Amino acid sequence: MAAKRYSLRRALLSWSALALGITALVVSYFLFQAMTSQFATTWQSKMDAELSALRLTLQNQLSQGDWSHADQSLSRMATRLHVRHLQLIVNDRVRLSTRRAELGDTVSVRNLPTGFRLAGTEAQHAQQEAEFFQLLPVSFRSGNKLRDNQQAWLLAHYDASLQYHRLLSQTAQKVALLLAMLLLYTLGLQYLIKREVLKPLDRLVTFTRTLRDGHLGSMIRTHASAEFTQLETAFNSLSRHLHHSMQQVRDQHMRDQAFTRAFPDVAFLIDNEGHIRSRYGSGESPIRALQGDLSGQPFSNWLSEHDAAQQERCRQQAIISQDTVISEFRHDDFYIESRMTPLLDDSNSHDVRTTGVLWLIRDISEVKRKQQLIEYQANFDALTSLANRRFAMLHIDKKMAHARRVGRYGAALFIDLDHFKNINDSLGHPVGDKLLIEMGSRLISAVREEDMTARLGGDEFLLLADELAENPETAATLAGEQAARLLETIRQPFQVDMHSFHLSASIGIAVYPYPDQEAADLIRQADTAMYHAKSQGRSSISVYTENMQQETQDKLNLFNDLHQAIIDQAFTLVFQPQLNDRGDVSGAEVLCRWSNKGTPVRPDIFIAAAEETSLIVPLGQWILSESCRTLKRWQEQQLLPATFGRLAVNISPVQFLDPGFEQLVVSEVENNGLSPDQLELEITESIFLGDKGIIRSKMENLHRQGFSFALDDFGTGYSSLNYLQHLPLDKLKIDRAFVMDISDQDRPARIVDSIIQMGRNLNMDIIAEGVETGEQRDYLQARFCHHYQGFLFSRPLAEEEFLQFLRQNKASRTAEV
Repeated sequence: MAAKRYSLRRALLSWSALALGITALVVSYFLFQAMTSQFATTWQSKMDAELSALRLTLQNQLSQGDWSHADQSLSRMATRLHVRHLQLIVNDRVRLSTRRAELGDTVSVRNLPTGFRLAGTEAQHAQQEAEFFQLLPVSFRSGNKLRDNQQAWLLAHYDASLQYHRLLSQTAQKVALLLAMLLLYTLGLQYLIKREVLKPLDRLVTFTRTLRDGHLGSMIRTHASAEFTQLETAFNSLSRHLHHSMQQVRDQHMRDQAFTRAFPDVAFLIDNEGHIRSRYGSGESPIRALQGDLSGQPFSNWLSEHDAAQQERCRQQAIISQDTVISEFRHDDFYIESRMTPLLDDSNSHDVRTTGVLWLIRDISEVKRKQQLIEYQANFDALTSLANRRFAMLHIDKKMAHARRVGRYGAALFIDLDHFKNINDSLGHPVGDKLLIEMGSRLISAVREEDMTARLGGDEFLLLADELAENPETAATLAGEQAARLLETIRQPFQVDMHSFHLSASIGIAVYPYPDQEAADLIRQADTAMYHAKSQGRSSISVYTENMQQETQDKLNLFNDLHQAIIDQAFTLVFQPQLNDRGDVSGAEVLCRWSNKGTPVRPDIFIAAAEETSLIVPLGQWILSESCRTLKRWQEQQLLPATFGRLAVNISPVQFLDPGFEQLVVSEVENNGLSPDQLELEITESIFLGDKGIIRSKMENLHRQGFSFALDDFGTGYSSLNYLQHLPLDKLKIDRAFVMDISDQDRPARIVDSIIQMGRNLNMDIIAEGVETGEQRDYLQARFCHHYQGFLFSRPLAEEEFLQFLRQNKASRTAEV
């Protein structure tokens, strides 16, 4: 039962009233005692003075025997208001009295006031409230002899009631005044206490109620005493501190609540005996064993024996090391991360104790699966599921180290599909991807289980054959046999959707391990051998030799020199005349020549290198620009015959598809003051392997501005009649390979006939290149092909030689006329 609380105000009022009453009583008592004591003393003195004078008078009168005067003296004394009764007692009888009836009465002790006796020589006093009694001895001579003295007693009875009541009245007035003063003092003290103590206390009490009701941060603004001001200042500071603390608590609570809602993990508080005391974090868990209440149970109850022992070791390690211990284990289908964090009591800096362990259990199954997926994606090709380049390099390092230890040789087979880019460009990447997937499956089924198969990128694959032989020659032979089997496997038709493909591949072989040979060196060597196989006509096998490395280095040097030559514009133009069937020069084809450090480089070599390194774009820009300047110069000097129609400039597919090509052609023609119909843009069929929409748009835009297009090497590349019908082509060029088939007028060259007939049906001009004999010219002319180009007329000529050829042709034509 709660103790009954009392009010400080009521207690102060009660105690003040009690103090006032006690003080009033004590003071009144002592005042009364003092007043009555003084009153008694005063009257006693008064009696002593009056009765002493009366006694002397009586002694004198009685010694003279003058009882009459003595009676008069006694009677006169009785006339006083305060004298109630006087007696003179002689020999126990009343001789004189203010009451005549008493004369002669015998006086006994019973008749005397209490305590009086008729004996002795001292005066005797008595008081009863306001009445005073005194018995005085009176000695007088009864005869003439000196020694005949007689003893008498003067009994006096004084009544001071009037004075006593007056005294009581005065005492009462003084007590009342004193009480009034005490009351005023008490009231003043009450007011002071109320104003300086109770009201500040009330404010503090009200303030504490405000704090209790949750209104933290409020302030007391008063002017109280220094002590209460300090106390109120402390309460204000406490309020601010509580407000700040509660705000922090609320914020922390909100964060904790948000964290708990968002925290998907489970945490247990484990005591030093290994039992679960409380649970934190998510109330639910995908782990079935953690869904119930585990409080009071050993923390490892739900674990297997092995995992329980492991986690107990982690718990002991966390307690001993006083640091977090992280571990992982598998439970059912879950991967779990365990974090054991000790709870440290550092109140004693010299003895930090561990009071328990916080065990965080995190389901990392998704993370593990993602890690495995990332690891898989980092090491395996997403399309074919074969090892990728990164994993292949790591695997090769291990295999090379193992091969050195056991003294056996293996080989790396670098496999590249031939002309695979044409399939992607023509049928799209989805078809190409399906082909690559099928290619990966064939490789896996065609090799040994211990051999590694990888896709290095694009249509490049790698096979690592391990421990083939004890010497490199035999290893190379066995690798070649395996490569031949792979080629035969690849040559089998690939069926993708509605398409059937016959593919081939080029395979390069490099043997390992050699001194100082690393994984990158082995890949490079096999790659070099593969390119050598391609240069030999594709669909073949080549084993790496040191000579191939030199060829590769020469090719790299060629690329570097070509790059510098483009910067230095170290090229020249030559011009091969184009003639009509009358022998007039109708145009010319611009060709580029390059002499690298004094050594001529074949055009097919450096043009192919420029296309491979994307240097063909700046090279093509220079050729186009230089061709326009040359044509303008010839026109200004009037060096061209009237029959000269167009100057043909070869355009690479890469250059044509460059976003700035259209603007470049138009700008060069305008800057040199030429007419678009004076320039013929020669393109090859390979250009149509690109985005047909972009190609068609560019050709139509340029054709509307007056430029003409000639299709070079027709029939040797991407042969399709569709683009002939729908694209703005003005001229067909019969390839030299078909012209070479013309050997006799009477023996038809059917492909040439078909091309000419098709061009005429499409209203296109026909020109044959590579015409080297008169029979070829006559055959073409008989079939209405009226324009020719070839060594029969002229080889490609430098500018001065070409101009000389023009002059000679003009002279001969004039002579014929």
